[in-house]
Amino acid sequence: MQPLYRKIPSRKLGGIFNVKPWSQFHKASDSSRSVMKQYVAEVEQALSKLPQRTSKLHPESYIGGGQSKLRYLGLRMPDLHAALKKGFSFSHLESDEIAKIWEQVWSHSDCFEVMTAALLWFYHPKQRLELRRYWPILKKMSGKIDNWAHADGLSGIYAHILEDESKTVLPVLEHWNQSTKPWLRRLSIVSLFYYSSHRQKFLPVKQILTLVKNQLQFDDYYVQKGVGWTLRESHNVYPKETYAFISAHIHILSAHAFSTSIEKMSVSQRQLLKDKRRQVRRKT
Repeated sequence: MQPLYRKIPSRKLGGIFNVKPWSQFHKASDSSRSVMKQYVAEVEQALSKLPQRTSKLHPESYIGGGQSKLRYLGLRMPDLHAALKKGFSFSHLESDEIAKIWEQVWSHSDCFEVMTAALLWFYHPKQRLELRRYWPILKKMSGKIDNWAHADGLSGIYAHILEDESKTVLPVLEHWNQSTKPWLRRLSIVSLFYYSSHRQKFLPVKQILTLVKNQLQFDDYYVQKGVGWTLRESHNVYPKETYAFISAHIHILSAHAFSTSIEKMSVSQRQLLKDKRRQVRRKT
């Protein structure tokens, strides 16, 4: 799984719709719903004009995994970034107003790429400096996740906020960790690091491994891939403790979790764990 984001150049005023600022409508529900439909339509119309992917890889199968109910345009990421750089009719507004608009676009659209555009806006370096302010908005966006790309995109954002706001974010992750919804469970662990190389602060290893342990026997492919992902990143930060954890739970780690968790280890470490796993499985 590749990162969903890269740096986006600063936006310039642009767009094809002449829509009034959100602040003029937030007190009138009917008007606000009307203008929000216009914003969603504006973004969808702009993205629908972009060239679609020509490869045989169908995004609804690869990204949606047969579970997603979203529409997929099959756009290339460079084209999506270019559309964001060009901007929309609301791109000149204050950041707080734009954040509300993108949250509503995320909530009201059924298009994968339109929702992705919202994540990309929040993860722009300019917004990244103030992501903690948007936590109440971003937290609610988790409820609409139905594919790994959006899950990982939000995980990257949550991991960034977690570094400085662990007292606020961690209780939410702990709650999701016990959810009956697989995507929330995945978010609860992948958000602990996303990529450890992107982090400057880390939770104590005991907290991390406790959250991972709760998922070891949860029967869902994407949760198990998340277990492997998180153990792999944990090993980068806490190699001794994470190696011991994998070794101690090697008999219950799923194949997907195990293979992902050891992929960045040394050849000798991988071989030792593979041999132990093989021996344990023979006995059982």
